Formats: sequence, C-alpha cells, structure tokens
Amino acid sequence: MSLLHHRLESRASYFPDRVIIEDANVRLTLRQLRNAAASLAVWLSQHGVCKGDRVIIVAHNTAMTTALIYGVATVGACFIPIHPDTGTDQISYIRSNSGAVMTISFGGGWFAQIGTESTALPSLEEIVDQNAPEGALIAQQPSSISEDPACLIYTSGSTGRPKGVTCLHRQMVFVVQAIRAALDYREDDRIFCALPLSFDYGLYQLFLSIEAGCALSLERPDVSGVGLFKALKERRATVFPAVPALIDALAILGCRKPRQLPDLRLITNTGAAPSPASIRTLREALPSVGFQLMYGLTECKRVSICPVDKDLEKPGTCGLPLRGTTVSIINEAGVPVPMGEVGQIVIRGPHVMAGYWGEETLTNAVYRKRQATLVDLHSGDYGWMDGDGYLYCQGRRDDIFKIRGFRVSCSEIEAACADISGVVHAVMIPPALHRRGTLFVCFSGKQFDVTPSLRARLEPYKVPERVWPISEIPRTANNKFDRRALMRLLEEGVAQQPENTTLEIIPYAQESSF
Repeated sequence: MSLLHHRLESRASYFPDRVIIEDANVRLTLRQLRNAAASLAVWLSQHGVCKGDRVIIVAHNTAMTTALIYGVATVGACFIPIHPDTGTDQISYIRSNSGAVMTISFGGGWFAQIGTESTALPSLEEIVDQNAPEGALIAQQPSSISEDPACLIYTSGSTGRPKGVTCLHRQMVFVVQAIRAALDYREDDRIFCALPLSFDYGLYQLFLSIEAGCALSLERPDVSGVGLFKALKERRATVFPAVPALIDALAILGCRKPRQLPDLRLITNTGAAPSPASIRTLREALPSVGFQLMYGLTECKRVSICPVDKDLEKPGTCGLPLRGTTVSIINEAGVPVPMGEVGQIVIRGPHVMAGYWGEETLTNAVYRKRQATLVDLHSGDYGWMDGDGYLYCQGRRDDIFKIRGFRVSCSEIEAACADISGVVHAVMIPPALHRRGTLFVCFSGKQFDVTPSLRARLEPYKVPERVWPISEIPRTANNKFDRRALMRLLEEGVAQQPENTTLEIIPYAQESSF
C-alpha cells in the first residue's frame, strides 16, 4: 500500500463502519469516506482531470474537503490545499506557478473552476452512500506509482512569493507511518483539529487519523477563547494538536476552569516552541493531560517527536528523530559539530520531500545532494543534540542574531519573558539595518515593566533593547504569531516612539497571511 489513497482503502476494508471524520454538520465512516472519494474521482475524470494534473482545493475544515483530497489522489492528480482566506492574487499566482487545471472552492455549494467555466460538484449528501466496490480507490488509476507527486503545499517562508513543496506519495506514506509510530494516538481517540487543512500540521491529522483508525473532529480554525474550550468539551476531544497560540489560550481558560476537560489526555505541539509557562499552567489545571512536543518543517513534514512528557526530564527538547531518519548539526563550513554545540540542523531520510515546484535554484540551495543521489535538507534552523540523541531547537536562522559578538536566540528571549507572571505572549523581532531589536509583549492584565525580570533570567547582552506592549499579537491564518505584521509596525514608524514599557498599547490591523 504505497500510495496515499491506498491507506484509506486498506483501513475501510478492515473497519468500514468506524466513524473517521466529523465536522459541524456530518459524520463519516471509513466506508462513506471511501465511497465519497471514489465518486469524486469519477467526477474529476469526467471533467478532464488526468494523471499528473494539479488541482487546487480551497480547503475548508469540512468532511467534503477530506473526500476531495482523496478523490484527487485517486485519479493520479496532485492536490494543492490552500487556506480559504487566501487572496485572489495569491491564488492566481499559485494557479500559474503550479499549472493547476482546476480550482475547487465553496460558495453556497462546491464549485470547480476550469479555465473560465464554473461547474457545480455533487454534494457530499449525494455521494456519501453511493456504494463503491472494494478496491475502487486502487482501480481508478492503476498506473500511479509511489514516485508520483501527491501534494503541493505552498508555504510563504519568511520572504517573497509562496513556494510549493513537492510531496511524493512515497514520502508522505513513509512520514505518516513514522509519525504514527512515535505519536501516542489510539483507536478510541477523537482528534480535535482546529488547524487549517491547508497547513501541513492540520492536513496530516487527516492521514494520521486514518492510519490510527481514530476519529478526526474538524473545527473552524478561527475558534478561540471560551469557544475553543467549549468545543473541546462538547466534542469530547481526547487529543488536541496545537500551535503555541492555542496552547496559550487554553492555559488561560484552564486556570479558570481546572479539571473541566475530563476527556482530554494529550496535547501535541509543533510550528514553534510553546511557552514553558503555559505548559506548566496546563499541567496544573489539567493534570491528566500529557504533552508531546515536536519539531518539523514543511520540507520534510516532521523531524523529531518527544515521548509523552519527556520534556519534564529534558526541558527544552523537541524529541528524537523519526525512525528511519537522521539529524546532524553542522557549522558554517558544513562540518558536523561536537555533541552539545549549536549549529544548523540538517535532515536526511525518506521523508525529505522532492523540493520546490519549478524552483530549481532554490531547491538546490536547500536540498543539497551528496555523492549524486544522497540528499541533505538544510533546514535553516539552529539547535543542538545531547548524548541521548535528543534534539533541542534554538531558532530559525532569521531569529538568531549577534550582538557584541554573542549569538542570541529570539526563542530564548521569548521563553524567558513568557515565564514572567502576567505575561500572556511575547514575540521578539531581531535587530536589522535601521531596525532595533524589539520585544512585543501581551499582558493578561495591567502592563508593567518586564525588564527587571528579564535581567534576572537572561545574560545582560540578551535583554532586549526595547520592550513594547501590545493589546494582541497578530496571527497568521495558521494561528502562528505573525512576525511580518510586527515588522511592518516597526517599519511604519513605531520604531521612532520613546523607549519605555508604559506607552499606550499599539493597535494593529489583522491581515490574513498565507
């Protein structure tokens, strides 16, 4: 079973009546999801989608989206999930860059744009109970092989136009199975997914739920605050994949309502290092909940996973490399560094994706070949490994800067600030030409001077030049903190304001960022 949709076919043959997907309106069993995918594959073929084509799916967090993903894969095409808030210019660029033949989106119903024509898709209700013969997903495109592209995930990175990470069936199947082996997902779990299905962390919850045979409960990505807590409780979620902003929000609510999520047993995190203070708060408020901290990037999906609560024994770790993969730490000359020394994280293994679609120069810079065929993924992230093989991430290349000859990590400053009582979030913007280093801080109550507490936690040269209060830190569409929005605040003249921490709180205009 080397193709992505073969995994669904296999699970549906063993557990056809097991509920696997639910959203606000519908619940699907494995058989129903398989039937819907097979019907959509037929529809796609009838409307001209062929093996090797690319199809954009504007990926709402709905059961229909999951069926479309498998339907596109079944006909041998490559699906491109994008966030519903993605702007028209960005969609046009992705369509042009990928050569997509069809764009599927929702607007009062599901429609496919093919050239200048728009055609309605069958509704999920029409196709979900259409019986597909066993093996239907395998029979649709028998010429598909594991080296075919299954997915393009467009990621904007730190600058420039989005780039499409090319993911082959072989690579995706391997990484799903490797993550499944390390994650504590169980057959009776209900995974609560408020992450966009356009975000690889959210997308892979779909594949992992099918691999583990457990239910995936899809929620709107904009759920927050009391709504988040209520949804977790009503859905009886047992597993909560979260980014730091969601963990911070849950920690605030957990303090107010301790022990009121009796079903929740596991929180996973990737995307950025979570606040140690928020994790401590959640462990006190929800003592039955365990944590699995992870590190990954779209270019290989996942790098390392920590055993449940191992961070208590090894603070700051993001876990062990996936089975069948290796991680090395190198210096600027490309030479491996001694254990415990900081350097760039380099990844090798079957999960290293095929590069950036149509971007040969960029691909060669990041995916570097050794001895003609061996490929090393140069992550641009820095970290170190201990004697037990555990990885510790210090931050992205762009988040590490030098001051007076010392290397300083934005992540370390943020963690120190988040550890201060009364601080909800902290995001450090490093210094650059014509820009001073600035620590943006969101407080739970009245703002106060955090500098003395930072001096007690950090070496003098690591204390930020300026601390700036903000009412709420802007976020991207994937619920990550939006550093580029903060940089724009600085570029728009904020940097000329007086330096103190009792200034008026800065408003901001929230923007969706792809």
